[in-house]
Amino acid sequence: MRAQGDETPAAGGAGDAAARPAQDTGELARKEIGAVRDEIMTALKRLGAGGLLLAGAGTCGVLALAAAHTTLLRSLGPVLPESTASAVRSGAYGAGALGLTMAARGRTRAAARAAV
Repeated sequence: MRAQGDETPAAGGAGDAAARPAQDTGELARKEIGAVRDEIMTALKRLGAGGLLLAGAGTCGVLALAAAHTTLLRSLGPVLPESTASAVRSGAYGAGALGLTMAARGRTRAAARAAV
C-alpha cells in the first residue's frame, strides 16, 4: 500500500523531465551557498584575529595616553599654577583632536571619491 506523496513518476516521463532542472538548480544553489559560507567563515576568522590585535593595540594606546597625561600633569605642576597647567593641557588635547579630525576628514573624503 502506498501513502499519499509516495508516487514517483515513471522513468523518462514528462514529470521527471520537468523535475530534473529544478533539482539541478536546487543542488547548484546549495553548492554556491556552501561555497559563499565557507569564504565568509574564512574571512571572519582572519578578521577576528586582526580585530583582537587591534583591540589590544587600542588598549595600549589608551594606557599610553593616560601615562602621558600623568607625566604632563606632574611636569607642569611645579612650573605653572594649576589653572594655567590645565589650560595648557586642554589646548594640547584640543589641538591633537583637531589635527586628527582634519586628517580623518581628508581620508574619508578621498575614500568617498574613490568609491564613486
